Amino acid sequence: MPLTGKWLWPSGEEADQDSTAKLFSEPNCEIYVGTDSHLIGGVWIFATVIAIHNPGHGGRFIFSREKIEKNNIMHLGQRLSEEAMRSLVVASEIKQEFGRDPEVHLDLSSGKHKSSKFTKQLTSLISSSGFKVQIKPSAWVSSSIADRSAR
Repeated sequence: MPLTGKWLWPSGEEADQDSTAKLFSEPNCEIYVGTDSHLIGGVWIFATVIAIHNPGHGGRFIFSREKIEKNNIMHLGQRLSEEAMRSLVVASEIKQEFGRDPEVHLDLSSGKHKSSKFTKQLTSLISSSGFKVQIKPSAWVSSSIADRSAR
């Protein structure tokens, strides 16, 4: 899912490359990436979000959605790995193209949740790739914005 793919503003309007590049060029902005998914009508909807926070000046986000047939995702671990990989690819592209290090937010929990058994593996994947990583409840991009964008 390259940055040159179809990215949308919250209004549903397509974000062009110039406006997207302008977001990343703001010198004091903080960049966050997260992905979430929902099963709707027999297909998984994956939404990846890039959120930009400019302290003292608010924030904006863009998102990309993709559908995957239900049968192609067989279990929770596969789905959570797909979410993490989508976020990692986008974070890596931002770093490569714009020299910025986004923080990656994973829709994972600690403690006694179904996703907990995948938390160490997937957070290690992200951090070993050189990115800061957050899980719930601090992973607001994946658990809030991407969650709504995948519906």
